[in-house]
This record gives sequence, structure tokens and C-alpha cells, in this order.
Amino acid sequence: MRGLATLGLATALLTAAAARADERPFGPGERLTFRITYLHLLAGRAWLSVESPAKGGGALRFVEEARSEGFFAWLFRFRVDDRTIAEWDPGTGCSRGIEKHLREGKVARDQTVRFDAETSTAIVSDPKVAATRFDVEPCILDVLSALYVTRLRGVSEDSALELPVFDNGKRFELGVRLVGRDTLDLPAPLGPRVKALVVEPQLAEGTGLFVRKGRLQIWLTDDARRIPVRMRSKVPVGSVSADLESCELAGGG
Repeated sequence: MRGLATLGLATALLTAAAARADERPFGPGERLTFRITYLHLLAGRAWLSVESPAKGGGALRFVEEARSEGFFAWLFRFRVDDRTIAEWDPGTGCSRGIEKHLREGKVARDQTVRFDAETSTAIVSDPKVAATRFDVEPCILDVLSALYVTRLRGVSEDSALELPVFDNGKRFELGVRLVGRDTLDLPAPLGPRVKALVVEPQLAEGTGLFVRKGRLQIWLTDDARRIPVRMRSKVPVGSVSADLESCELAGGG
């Protein structure tokens, strides 16, 4: 039964990926800037970008960057300087790999994951992950590509979106469910009174892009682009929010 479910997921990914490039909700040139706040005070900024790899080959690169700023960085002397780069193949809908370069306080971590579709394996280079090879599906996603595939496929009101994901040595089904709707005033070119869908990814413990523990919710514009415009995660005291500060969209739209 699991094999049939996996085949169904892979088929759905392939079908979604077969859409023409100009019909995708994202493309090279898109760059989103987020203002991160904690207890309503500036804590940092984050950027999400879509790029074409220098080597070509038809893939897309998704780049996530985060840096600490403001009062909390000064008060606690806790600096964050993270950069994550995922490579995703629009032709197959599958991830080719991901690199993480994380600098958080005194902790530094560098991780590289490459997916080999022919052998159905994930090859991991990370001193903090004991194993180096893991069995995965031929078509698998990294955690950053999963955000963009969520935008590509959308989330139904009737059922959660299920995506096969590998992150930090763990393979799991990422369920993304619709939990609400909202209306937000956003920076140009999006403008005021923009309708948004609130979705919640069901992350495995110790995985994730913006949060390692607890609950994460993401606001996506309720249109064909499904642009992420807000992210909010619960922490032991209060919540951390990332709100869209500026955006450059693919094609200048």
C-alpha cells in the first residue's frame, strides 16, 4: 500500500511540474524580503529568492537567507547568519539537493544533501549526521523546495497536501493543511486588502526551515502566485513573526 501511495505522490509531482514555465507561480528574479520580529521588536530579516543556476541545465535554485538585527541581537550577543540553497528540477518536480550553511550564536553547521534518482538514495555530508546514505523515493523534496511545490500545487480545503520530504537525516510525509483565511495590507506591488490563505505544515521534530520545534503557520496570497507574505511560529514565550517588507516578482509582475 505504501508503494502505491508513493507512486501516487510522485505522479502528482510530475503532473504539477509539467505545467508550462510561464504558468508557474514563481520564477527566476523573484525576491521576497521579510522583517522578523519578536515581541513586536525587530529581530532580523530574511530573504527568499528564485534563481537560475549558473551552470544551467533547466533547474531552479531556491535561496533562503536570514540575519539577526536589532535589539535582541545586541542584547544577547546572539548572531544569526544562515544561508540555504536548494536545487529543484521543474521537469520532474523533484529536488536535486540542498546545502545549508548555518551560523547561529556559537553554533556552526554546514550540510550538503544530494539526491540520486537512479539509486533512490540521499547522500548526506554533515558531521552531525552519523549516516551518509539513506534510502528515499526516486522523487523526493528537500524542505525548502517543499515550500515552492506547495505554492505550485496549492492546498485544498477538503484535504491536506501530502509531500515526501527528506531533511536532517529524516524521511517523512509533510502534510500541509489549510487552517484559515485572512486579509492583509501588503507592500507594493501587492497593495492593501490582499486576501490570503493560512496554511500549516506538519513538520517532523528537528526539521524545518524557519522553526525546529512547535507550530508554524504561513500566509499565502489567495491567487495564482500563492506568494508567502507572513510566517509565524510559536515559541515558549510569545511568537516570532516574519512579515513581507518588500518584493520583486518574476517578470516584474
